[in-house]
Amino acid sequence: MVYEEDNKAFIRGFRDAFPIFISYFTVSLAVGINARNVGLSVFQSGLMSFLNLTSTGQAAGIRIISEHGSFIELALSQLAINLRYLLMGTALAVRLRPGQSLGRRILVAIGITDEIFALSASTPKPLSPRYVFGCYCMSMPGWVLGTMIGSALGNILPLSIVSALSIALYAMFTYLVIEPSKKSKVLVGLVIISMLLSLLTDKILPSLSFGMKVIILTVAIASVVSILFPLPEEDLEK
Repeated sequence: MVYEEDNKAFIRGFRDAFPIFISYFTVSLAVGINARNVGLSVFQSGLMSFLNLTSTGQAAGIRIISEHGSFIELALSQLAINLRYLLMGTALAVRLRPGQSLGRRILVAIGITDEIFALSASTPKPLSPRYVFGCYCMSMPGWVLGTMIGSALGNILPLSIVSALSIALYAMFTYLVIEPSKKSKVLVGLVIISMLLSLLTDKILPSLSFGMKVIILTVAIASVVSILFPLPEEDLEK
C-alpha cells in the first residue's frame, strides 16, 4: 500500500484545521474573560487552555474555581466531562497506519477535541499521525492565544462589553445542543431530562457544590443512556 508522505500529510492537516483555528480563537476569548473574572492571570488562563483543551471542561473548571472547590472535585469533574476523548483517541488509534509506536499513539490521542476528531475521522484510512499533528499545530494556538487575549481584554474593555462577551461560550454550548437535537428525538429528551435533573438537584440538595453535581449527573445520565440507547453496530464500525 502506498502511503501519503509525512510532510504532505502534516501540511494537509495544518491547512484543513484553519477553520478550527478561527472558531477556537473566537470562542476562547470568552473563556479568557471568564477566567479573568474569577481571578486567573493571563498566564494562568493560557496555561489552563494549553493543558486542558476543552471548552466544556474549562467552563466547569472556572465555575468550580470561582466557588473555591477542592482539587479532587476539580479533577473528577474534568474526568467525567472529558471521558469521551478517551473513546475518540481509541477510535483514531485503529485508523492509524500499521506499526505506530505507543508514544506516537499517545501523542495522537492527547490533543483530541470534538472538531479535530471529526476532521481526522473523515480522512481516508490509513490515517497518518502527521496529519493529526498538523491539525494540532494549527488549532491549539488559536485556543490558547484567544484565551490569553480574552483574559487581557478583561481588564481593558468596559464592563458592559465584557459581560456581553462572557455569554458567548454558553451561546456556543446552546448551538452545539440544538443542531444535533434536530436529528435525534432521544437527544432532545435527554437534554430536557438533564435540565430537569439539574434543577431538581439544586432544589433537593442546595448545599451540593457545582462540581459534585456535574460529576454525579454526568456519570449517572451517561450510564443510563448508554444502557437504554446503545449505538447501532453500523455506527460503532465507522
